[in-house]
Amino acid sequence: MPETLQEDHFAKAAKRHFEDADFVHRDSRLPTADHLYGFAAECAVKSLLLRFTDVAMGPSNKPEIQHPDPPEDDPDRTLQFGHINEMVREVKILARGRSGAPLHTVLDSDLRVFKRWHVSTRYTDGSYAQAEVVQRRCDAARRILALHEQALLNGRLT
Repeated sequence: MPETLQEDHFAKAAKRHFEDADFVHRDSRLPTADHLYGFAAECAVKSLLLRFTDVAMGPSNKPEIQHPDPPEDDPDRTLQFGHINEMVREVKILARGRSGAPLHTVLDSDLRVFKRWHVSTRYTDGSYAQAEVVQRRCDAARRILALHEQALLNGRLT
C-alpha cells in the first residue's frame, strides 16, 4: 500500500474542516464555524505550498523552507508555515523567492481575511465572532479550497 503524502493529509483535512464549518455555520454557531474555516484554509494552503513551491516538511513537523532573506546573524534560518493568520506574512516573505510568487499572487487577498483570526480563540467564550466576518472567512476559505482543487486538476497554480 503506497504511503500517503503529507500534502494529501492536508488536502483531506481542509475538506473535512470546511464541511464541518459549513455544518455549524448553518446552525449559527459562529465561533466554531470561524475557527474551522481558518483551519480549512490553513490546510489547503499548506497542501498548495508542499505541491507547488520548494516548501517541504521540516523536523518540527511543519512545512518550512530556507528563509529567502535570512538575518545576518542567522543565515540558516528557516521560514515555517504555521497557522493561517501567520501565513499572511509568511507567504508574502516566500514570494521573495522564485517558487512563492505565484502562490502569493493568487492567495494574497484571501489570506488577508484571516489576518486577525487566531487559534487561541478556542479558549474564549466566542463573543468575538461577528456574522459578517465569519461570512468573509467562509467565502475566502471556499475560494482557497476551489483554487486548491483547480490546481490539482491543472497540475499548476493559475
